Amino acid sequence: MTQFTYLPDWRWLAAGAAVATIVLSASYYGARGRAGTAVRMFLLTLRWLAVALVLGCLLDPQWVEKIDHPQKARLAVLIDTSKSMATQDVPGGRLGAARDWAQHYLYKNRPGNVEVAAFTFSQNVAPLANLNAASPTGAVTELATALENLLAAPTDDPLTGVVLFSDGIETSTRSPEIVARQFRRKGIPIHTVVTGTTNDMKDVVIENVQVRRAVPNQAPTRVALSLRSAGFPNQAVSVQIRRDRDVVATKDIRLNGAAQQVEMEFTPRQKGFQVYEVSIAPLKGEWLTTNNRRKFALEVIDPTIHVIYMEGTPQQNSSPMPEWKYLRDALQSDPDIKVTTLYRQKGNNGQFLNTVDADPDTGDRIYPVEHPTHGFPRTLAGLLEYDVIIHSDIKIASFTPEQLGNMDKLVEQHGGGFIMIGGNSAFGKGGYHQTILDRIIPVAMESSDDSEARELQLTVPRNAWNHPLVAFSDDRAETQRIWTTKFPSLYGMNRVERAKPGATVLAEEGGPGGNVLIAVQEIGKGRSMAFTSDTTRSWGRDFETIWGEPIHPSGRLTEANCDGRYYRQFWVNAIRWLAAGKIGHTNQAVVLELAHGYAAPGDPVTTSIKVRNEQLQELATADVTVVLSGGPATNAPIRARYDSASRSYMAEVRPPATGTYTVTAVAVQKGMKLGDDRQLLVAETTDRELEDLRARPALMDAIARASGGQAYSVAIAPTNATALFSNIPPSTVEYRRTPLWDKSWWLATVLGLLVVEWSVRRWRGLA
Repeated sequence: MTQFTYLPDWRWLAAGAAVATIVLSASYYGARGRAGTAVRMFLLTLRWLAVALVLGCLLDPQWVEKIDHPQKARLAVLIDTSKSMATQDVPGGRLGAARDWAQHYLYKNRPGNVEVAAFTFSQNVAPLANLNAASPTGAVTELATALENLLAAPTDDPLTGVVLFSDGIETSTRSPEIVARQFRRKGIPIHTVVTGTTNDMKDVVIENVQVRRAVPNQAPTRVALSLRSAGFPNQAVSVQIRRDRDVVATKDIRLNGAAQQVEMEFTPRQKGFQVYEVSIAPLKGEWLTTNNRRKFALEVIDPTIHVIYMEGTPQQNSSPMPEWKYLRDALQSDPDIKVTTLYRQKGNNGQFLNTVDADPDTGDRIYPVEHPTHGFPRTLAGLLEYDVIIHSDIKIASFTPEQLGNMDKLVEQHGGGFIMIGGNSAFGKGGYHQTILDRIIPVAMESSDDSEARELQLTVPRNAWNHPLVAFSDDRAETQRIWTTKFPSLYGMNRVERAKPGATVLAEEGGPGGNVLIAVQEIGKGRSMAFTSDTTRSWGRDFETIWGEPIHPSGRLTEANCDGRYYRQFWVNAIRWLAAGKIGHTNQAVVLELAHGYAAPGDPVTTSIKVRNEQLQELATADVTVVLSGGPATNAPIRARYDSASRSYMAEVRPPATGTYTVTAVAVQKGMKLGDDRQLLVAETTDRELEDLRARPALMDAIARASGGQAYSVAIAPTNATALFSNIPPSTVEYRRTPLWDKSWWLATVLGLLVVEWSVRRWRGLA
């Protein structure tokens, strides 16, 4: 390309050319000689060309050559070669699909100035000369470590981008997103390509176990399991809970082939910190069998259960002892249940009832419900000293609105229990359907006239036999015998519309569709129960006197010849079940939490400890130590430091070897122990790489976003593969200039034109 250094406006050039043409034309037109017009025009042209060439030299013509200098760049390709990449859930397998994608969309489209450097990684990064040489043999996947090592590696050419091929299974505890942000700050995007599907392998996995941290001894305890059973739809299995070699609970379930929740109940028989294991027997064709079990621990305590029992049935002449004494004695047959008994002093018409205000055996004083100091607690704080309320036929006028509200709070907010027993001052007949107690009573009550006095038979529904209130024995046949052939008639009830949604019917009149007689429900943090018949002399005279075995087998079953064992067991079971929510709230002074309950030997596990005083205010000045015990050894106490951000004491423990450990946190202030708490930590060597083979596209997307890159999948052809090279630096351009005016051929041409013009002009005789 030719350019002129000095280039005036084209109008000046045109005007000069016109003037030169006119002057030269006039000079040849007026020249003397015999030359014709053609010769004169030829000479004019020669002279005009010579002048034009001289003018061109004055404009400084130069030859300009454009030269591109492309910058060298380096694109790193990271290929995951851990064992999970051998999974054949996509065509060619995960590693093969990654290789094909790289060849087709990456290597074929790379610009000439881009060097593609391939690396493999599982734990460490290693150069890869040939993609076909990659082999899925790595034991772990440490994405964060691999990216960090790549960023720190010295190179001659700048790293302009990274293409990461992986299924996203991360076995380390470090976050690759944090490292990806470091790439972003350096202007290096990470483009991720996920390989593999999110489908489950054919496997049964117990993912999680939820249980109360502290439960009462001899009380039913609920365990909630989270299961996955990919590949096993409609498979019948048995779930077992064991303590050491003893099976404490078994439940037959049917797997659904996906995620599901399973609830079980068992009854701890000993006090103290106990470790259990829930398991499902391995099935044929499972991918892994080690994840069919999971351990959990709980603190089995045995506090006294405090019950406030209010009885509204007056003394009957046919009863040999006060009506309230039957139920009170049944409950206090359990040494860990303490009952405070109150009676109703006035009937519905205001008359004083025939009552007994002292226990004839012990002399303990019994007070009216309305007594100003010894009656039903006037404040919530007073009511919270009790775990369960038994409301047996007490008229609504005996309570203030605040007391009714406190009963609701005890159950819903504080985990307490509540029982309403039938009678003419209970349920709808007592007007309780128009009070706040309707929130916690597990049946929908009718209006004001729902009592009915007649003989009726109780029936247990098929789905209720395993409930702790019904299951008197591990022998199903024995339990059914107790409730069918041994349970006596009842002689009245309060009719209800139905059990509320979420409630469980444990007994009904006659059979399915009959009036609900016993129903239970979990309400907020607590539990409630409705017994729509009665436990006293009017409707429940046989229930409280002859539900048991004869003391003298040869004699007829009467009140005097009955041990009442089933009556006692039923009410003890009921109180323990109802109280489980409130008495399980123990150890408020110190609460220990583990970051995770399972770890590999040597892995760090963060502990977080909350410490509170008697007023439940958090303390930041206590001395807190953490001890890891069990397994092959016990570590020295670790001092926990207070973290103001989390408002907790933090410490780190490391299980030294495979085993089951107890992590104990102890808080002391001014030499006085505030409390302690314990948690289970299981250390086991598991193949984390193969434990869950589902690909993790969400993690790969997060890495790409954090670094400013793009996320791709081997299953989808990219719409714009050139984006992989969008960060390549542009080429630099050089312009090389060569002057033309001083060339010999240029000057020779000018001289040649002038010589020819002069020679012809002289030959033709022009002057």
